[in-house]
Amino acid sequence: MSDRYEVTITTGTRSGAGTNATISVTFLGTEGTSGPHKLDKILHNDFEAGKTDTYKVKAPDLGELLALRFHSDGGSLDLGGDWMLAHASVLRGDRDWYFPNFSWLRTGHFITVLEGEAKLPHQSVLEGASDLRRAQIQAARERFPWRPGDGSLPGSLDISKERPIPLDERYRDLKEGAYSVVFAKTMASMKLTSNVMKKVWDAVDDVYELFATFKVPSVAERWQDDEEFARQAVQGVSPVHIELCKALPDRFDLTDDDVYGLLQPGMTLAQAMEGNRLFVLDFSELTGIKMYEKADDSGEVEHRFCPATRAIFFEVESGQQRPLAIQMEPDGPVFTSKDDKYDWMAAKMYLRCAEGNVHQMLAHAINTHFTVEPFVMATLRNLAECHPVYKLLKRHFRYTLAINEGARESLLAEGAVFDTFMATGGPDKGHLQLAVEGYSRWKLLHNNLEYDLKTRGVDDPAALAYYPYRDDGLPIWHAFGEYVRDTLAIFYADDAALQADNEMQDWWKDIVTNGHDVSKLPFAELTSLEGLADVLQTVIWTVTCLHSAVNYQQYEHYAFLPNAPLCMREPPMKEKGTLDEKAICRMMPSKAQGIWQVAIGRALASYGKDEEYLLDDHVGWHEDYFEEPAAKAVIRRLHERMKAAQEAVDARNAERPVPYLQLMPKMVPTSITI
Repeated sequence: MSDRYEVTITTGTRSGAGTNATISVTFLGTEGTSGPHKLDKILHNDFEAGKTDTYKVKAPDLGELLALRFHSDGGSLDLGGDWMLAHASVLRGDRDWYFPNFSWLRTGHFITVLEGEAKLPHQSVLEGASDLRRAQIQAARERFPWRPGDGSLPGSLDISKERPIPLDERYRDLKEGAYSVVFAKTMASMKLTSNVMKKVWDAVDDVYELFATFKVPSVAERWQDDEEFARQAVQGVSPVHIELCKALPDRFDLTDDDVYGLLQPGMTLAQAMEGNRLFVLDFSELTGIKMYEKADDSGEVEHRFCPATRAIFFEVESGQQRPLAIQMEPDGPVFTSKDDKYDWMAAKMYLRCAEGNVHQMLAHAINTHFTVEPFVMATLRNLAECHPVYKLLKRHFRYTLAINEGARESLLAEGAVFDTFMATGGPDKGHLQLAVEGYSRWKLLHNNLEYDLKTRGVDDPAALAYYPYRDDGLPIWHAFGEYVRDTLAIFYADDAALQADNEMQDWWKDIVTNGHDVSKLPFAELTSLEGLADVLQTVIWTVTCLHSAVNYQQYEHYAFLPNAPLCMREPPMKEKGTLDEKAICRMMPSKAQGIWQVAIGRALASYGKDEEYLLDDHVGWHEDYFEEPAAKAVIRRLHERMKAAQEAVDARNAERPVPYLQLMPKMVPTSITI
């Protein structure tokens, strides 16, 4: 007995999603399998990007549909190319099924798309459903193998020329939006407009020549002001380092005489510390890290310097920060704004150089990109596409595997970008040494916003009054907590249900075995919903707001070289009063290094044309994985909270000396895409 099925197919909107290949569908049901059925309308261009097509298919009564299997046949000439399925639905009489996927189908291959109702493994009770789940997971494990490692860095996807990144996870294919294209165009433009033959700048202001064809960062107008220098400690490219100062750093020789006139009248250092008015930036992670040292073809040796600089800040009555003192090396001179202006200028540059190298390798690369990769891998390898946690996380992992591998190849590898201009780059691989050192201290709990703020002593506005990262971030953090817990509550009755979920148990075991040592995780075994909720909340925060906070100001912060040089070409001064502007120019990155710094800053701070944000113009996201009314209601509540957060940030920005854009929900991507 035949039955009539109505199949509706929506093609994705990503670049290259449409196809001219021949697409066929096979129905897999509880009562058997049908097809394949060729999906083709006469005189119609099927499967165009963003388009929806409906087809009538005659097939036997297959009972409940469990999956659709799509096959692409582009023919010998590969006329059609790859195709991206957004989602499909099937109608038979008054019964319908939905198949969300958002996956690519390579020409000559097939994909199996499970029926989209979110189910825990034990809820897949229909005949054959469990087998399809297991088959999908097994196929994913073969497609996403772990790269062998020694535990010194997080686990990652094993990619090689022989085994490229799976098509579903490839990076956006955009002619204008890919960061590599932005980088290449920036480099080409600056080389045409800059005299790169001269290594040393004649004057600090000569760096403006780099911006003949690009917007000058607004920080260029303020970079020499102490107020701006301090503002960047709480609102700059890496606002996650500042800590309450309860005691001066070891071997930091600072006296009341040194800061006389810089504190509140009559206040001593001890009183300022007692009143929670002192804060510290301490980049001691750089101690012992190898710096760039390499001879060129002529035998001339290039040295780069980035000492383990520390700085003390004082909170003035207005709640803003003021830099109090900077020390480049333990036991070295301590500089204050009372010193010669060029001494103070150089000291601030060394501090920003230290911050920049720690930021790039630790706050940015390790603490966001690479520590989250094991969670991406475990999700793809252990959860069926219909698992509610897969549906919760999938949008937050878009492009992350691809961008991580791109960073390893184009930024961190030998001879790559970091070797070109970073102080910690070079033959001795100081940047990788720094990564290993930083990861050895990292725990997932450090990415928990509330824990992080409390640990650094900056959670209370009574102590640190002006801190946009905290004030804009906490409402979003709490919204994520509600979002995760409300979603889990729909599908899990209690902790026992989680403990009985073999896919989630395999997920956690995979993370512990291959991704992160258990010492870096909050628990060894996944036994409680509250523990899972904490982990998911932290992961989502990491790939959205934390990454946004440490990434998207790179052009504004780094492009104007004197504001934040990523290498210094002279060692820090041992004595005071020996510098002039020419000496500052000799210390700064060379012209060629400056071009690299501007280009990579501009590229990494760019947004893709297909970016998804926490708050878009429409309600919901472009790729909807949940169809359950309760789950969609949770997403709507999240968007309402994002709207409220956006309005609150807008109001705060109207009062701030410089608006803070990085935690505006309408500018926070839903995943790490750059």
